[in-house]
Amino acid sequence: MNGLIVFNSANDVAYQNLNGDLTEKICNIAIAQGLVPAGSVMTPGAALDSNVLLQIFSPIISSQRIMHCQFDNAYASFQCENGFNLAFGELLGFTFLKIGQTEIEQLMRQLGVAMTLTRYFYGANLFGVQAGAMQQELLTLCLNCYESQLWQEEQAYLLEALPKLLINTELKRTVHVTLDATLEQLRQTGGQQRAHALLLVSHKLVALNSTRQALPLAPADLLFLAILARALQSQKSQRAVAVFLQGVSHDVNSGCVPCIVHLSRLHGHQVLLQIIEYGHMPLTSSIYDTFFVLQKIVAVQQQGDADALKPAYESLESFVSQTLTALKRHLKQKHEDLESCVKKFTARWENLRKMYVEFFKSFERELLVRIESNLPAFVEELKQLFTLSLASCDSASNQQLDQLADSAAVVEAKLLEFAEFLAVKAARNMSIDAYLEDFPGLVHFMYVNRSSGQMLAPDLRQNSPQLLPKSKLWHMVEFTRSYLKRGQTTVMWKDRTFHYSYFLWFEDLSGGILKCTLDLHQHFLSTGFGAGANGQKTPAEPGALPMDYYSELAELCFPKLSPGKVRVYELYCIHLGLVTATCAVEHARRLVATISDVVGEETF
Repeated sequence: MNGLIVFNSANDVAYQNLNGDLTEKICNIAIAQGLVPAGSVMTPGAALDSNVLLQIFSPIISSQRIMHCQFDNAYASFQCENGFNLAFGELLGFTFLKIGQTEIEQLMRQLGVAMTLTRYFYGANLFGVQAGAMQQELLTLCLNCYESQLWQEEQAYLLEALPKLLINTELKRTVHVTLDATLEQLRQTGGQQRAHALLLVSHKLVALNSTRQALPLAPADLLFLAILARALQSQKSQRAVAVFLQGVSHDVNSGCVPCIVHLSRLHGHQVLLQIIEYGHMPLTSSIYDTFFVLQKIVAVQQQGDADALKPAYESLESFVSQTLTALKRHLKQKHEDLESCVKKFTARWENLRKMYVEFFKSFERELLVRIESNLPAFVEELKQLFTLSLASCDSASNQQLDQLADSAAVVEAKLLEFAEFLAVKAARNMSIDAYLEDFPGLVHFMYVNRSSGQMLAPDLRQNSPQLLPKSKLWHMVEFTRSYLKRGQTTVMWKDRTFHYSYFLWFEDLSGGILKCTLDLHQHFLSTGFGAGANGQKTPAEPGALPMDYYSELAELCFPKLSPGKVRVYELYCIHLGLVTATCAVEHARRLVATISDVVGEETF
């Protein structure tokens, strides 16, 4: 059984994605409670009645909200009989309920991925009626692809990093020149100053080129685009979708980057993704951050924390002011609907601001009640403003879709003579056999650059399943993550067959080792770790999708260095059990150097 249900602030069902077993289980409960007639049969693939879900789960969700609002101590998960578990998440006033017969740790990770994918498809206006059915369809498609196929079968999605295809320098240069020419054509003929071109072959990254003004992509963005390409692989060869990428965390405009992603399936298992940024970044970023600040002030008011209310209001006032300034600066020509929306939004804010000013003078409870009753309407106006401001930019980008299809055809033609070679190379990207002579006893390794979101590892299918069962690899990653969450960056252990080792370290841009003076273990024990973006409290789960764990870890260890100047690396090694710890450490050191030589001039 596996499923996800999302409830809005009124406890109504905003989204559901339940597999057949869970649907049948809930249907049986509904019959037993008299919510549906006895003998009712669910149509395969049909959604359950939202009212039925509401009546069954409302006590749990209401209890969750009470624990959050009155005690600031919301449930993280429930463990039930027969391995039936529930995990809770909160995003912009929506409660995410993940249900499944799996371990809590895995359920929490799947929940984090579901929330991240939701943000990628909806931006700030989660499950908004203006978004239409396409966003919900894409979310369901990607969720099902990730949970039923990718996460369980492929090491790239287990590690949450995109595999890098190793090709010779001349071919690499040809690919980059081709993608650069494509971006230049988009700039000259379509006026697209902020764009990316990404080429995948058999789901491995060949090259990523970007224009100078484009916001750099985050590791999570790369992984999301790869999941999107996989989920749509059975669709038609050309597809364009609107998404909201994250961007690198240290950029002021990151968090919500509106993009049009055009996917083209070329010859020889090649997939070209052309990504066009179309929003006004300062405006989009301000509106996006305002949603989170609004959610914070709602939580503070519900908890009755008078001391925290004024700082929360001042933060809200700052972001609303930024939004209004950005509207005047970037949207000078507004269509009638947007102009009307801006006026309504400004009027509602002015009304709300006056009530807050009066409240801070007298702290009368009646004024706070009036504020709380006016907030929902203000939130709706903000959602409408977010949608209309993007629509005014989106229409211009949609006119360029034909040009993107033409660009894809040009790329395919230029790379046609290399297509078969790239397909064969992707199928045999790296083999452990090439390393056995220099590293006797080495069974498998995974080398990950967490700053770029890329990884290098021998393909699993090239290993004999009898030599390295996949279950061993999956258990190794989960085991090391459990220690990393306690602040341990080096872990080594053995079982009856294998010797496992894990290393995490930091480098500067020149490749020099950066040593962290902070005792991570003691720090994590005393303070915990994992405050997510925009101040939202999230579980500290290592990975790229639930949260940018490694970026926050780098900022924690090196607060005086710019985040863009610190690189985070991980190395997983599996040796035969006879290999000693000293030998494993030496192998790890030489393996990193060897891979650097193989990769060549391009920094991994």
